[in-house]
Amino acid sequence: MPHIIVRGVPEQELRDLSPAFKQVFVSAAQLNPDHLKIFYSPIRRVDQPEEVAVDVYWMPRPQELCDRVARDVTSFWQERGKGFVQVIFTELARNHFYENGSHT
Repeated sequence: MPHIIVRGVPEQELRDLSPAFKQVFVSAAQLNPDHLKIFYSPIRRVDQPEEVAVDVYWMPRPQELCDRVARDVTSFWQERGKGFVQVIFTELARNHFYENGSHT
């Protein structure tokens, strides 16, 4: 855990970039890479040009860590030609997170 959902990037591009993207996230957040999962979302913005949105679901983290992760994630996508990048953190209460029917 965390779970990362990426929108606004073609699926194959995300697949190709996922090892590098995962490493950026792992380095910024100091996480075990085995605990991080990246998901592709086919949801597309239709009222304006497409933009990259990264939704991060995880247990509560300090503001400084969120700031660092958001900065590094934004830089990663902007270095690959994405002009606008949005990062949203959703904190999950530990007692509301289950794997295979039990708390982890």
